[in-house]
Amino acid sequence: MRHRTVLLAALASLIVPGMAAADSTLLELERLNYETVYVAARRTVLALDSEGRPLTALLRIAKGQFLPPHGAEGGLRVLTVLSGTLSWGDGAKVDLAAERTFGPGSVIVVPAAGGGHWAAARQDDVLLQIVMVRQGKLAPEAAAQLE
Repeated sequence: MRHRTVLLAALASLIVPGMAAADSTLLELERLNYETVYVAARRTVLALDSEGRPLTALLRIAKGQFLPPHGAEGGLRVLTVLSGTLSWGDGAKVDLAAERTFGPGSVIVVPAAGGGHWAAARQDDVLLQIVMVRQGKLAPEAAAQLE
């Protein structure tokens, strides 16, 4: 009986630390600090690279807000629409006839060079996740869609 207790204690010591390390944490988005960007949106940074630059961020655009044309600097960006309907246009000038809409689950790649674009939340609030890809590159299957 003593051997069984010792064995169970030994197994528990192996399992419990691993379980604690494997637990996921749901971030409470309302508790994060947001800064205003492009006058019309709020951004919070979720992850930084080794130099302290943003790697992953969330961008909130309230219904009716418009982000004027701006360029993407600092590398390739991958945007995922998490909620809402994003109105999007490419270029340095707004051309409503060329504007496209993207719903939840849409993934948009903004090129590293140039990449001028504008965005709006015309139908409802929009939440985007932005991943900056500075040193890396897209996987071959994703990159093939840019050609």
